[in-house]
Amino acid sequence: MEHKDTKTQRLFMLRAALCAFVSLCSVIFLLMLGACSMSDDDDDSGSSEVKEYVKVGDRVPVFTVDVVDAEGRTSTFSTAQLTGETVIVLFNTSCKDCQRELPKLNEYYLAHRYDKGFQMVAIAREEGAESIAAYWEANGLEIPYSPQPDRRIYNLFASAIIPRVYYCAADGTVTHILIEG
Repeated sequence: MEHKDTKTQRLFMLRAALCAFVSLCSVIFLLMLGACSMSDDDDDSGSSEVKEYVKVGDRVPVFTVDVVDAEGRTSTFSTAQLTGETVIVLFNTSCKDCQRELPKLNEYYLAHRYDKGFQMVAIAREEGAESIAAYWEANGLEIPYSPQPDRRIYNLFASAIIPRVYYCAADGTVTHILIEG
């Protein structure tokens, strides 16, 4: 009887992993449908060349930020303490591409927020808490977010283009990158 339970558990875990993979593929497909570049995404040097500092297979940069959850509670997120699949979203609520993609990412968050070890955080590029909180409330978003008045965190990843979505494994390895633009 114990052998049957183990087999059932393995089948259940395999099915759950397959469902997570299909969900991830769906989000990737949806994010890739529309792409445009915003002129205000150029880096401060005026260069039109986009610099990518993090690539698939790299370790995610180490940083710690304060995050606000859907209930307005503040906690800390650190890439030094990943617990499982982690999704990092870089955004600004005035960005039209971000406005289009954030609801899709929110659906992914809602579908996986209770998965063991799953973490998702939306990190602003040059945007404060007040405007993000108003946008989140107006659009029913629940992804934990981190207001950032500057590009300090964003510049760890790239020089231009948002939204950017980085999927990371528990060991900090970047497994997928989605970039609009």
